[in-house]
Amino acid sequence: MAKPAYYAASGSGSTGPDTALIQTWLNGSRDPCTHFDPVQVDGLFGPDTVKAVQEFQLRNDLKADGKVGPLTWNALHTKYAAANNGSEQYPGIAMKSGQEGAAVKSAQQQLNVKGASLTADGRFGSKTAGAVRRFQKANSLPADGVIGPTTWAALYR
Repeated sequence: MAKPAYYAASGSGSTGPDTALIQTWLNGSRDPCTHFDPVQVDGLFGPDTVKAVQEFQLRNDLKADGKVGPLTWNALHTKYAAANNGSEQYPGIAMKSGQEGAAVKSAQQQLNVKGASLTADGRFGSKTAGAVRRFQKANSLPADGVIGPTTWAALYR
């Protein structure tokens, strides 16, 4: 799994695919000594996610501020990749127009590998939605312009 090059600081109140990816990585890097319950992967950085991030930070010698900046982002990625065969991970929520972040950038990069000509800037705009629809049509998927689990799986095989 390639470490996302696009970082957006995330913390209480953040929403979207990056928050869902953080939640997915928190759940996927749990071990028998983890005290926090698995967090709901909903893309909403609420109190349970803050607590889980703080525990992760404490256990990994990071400042336990409950925010995910570059150091925590890298540590989460490293722990998750080590525990989960290193494959690119679906962020846990459907991605659509108006969203942005590392998960969107990863999908844009993969769309480019599959023949699109997008600027991989992490912003899911009309050009990305169009590229997704074209990819979906070419792969006999419902062409709704949304990257859900089925489209993600097709992009990364």
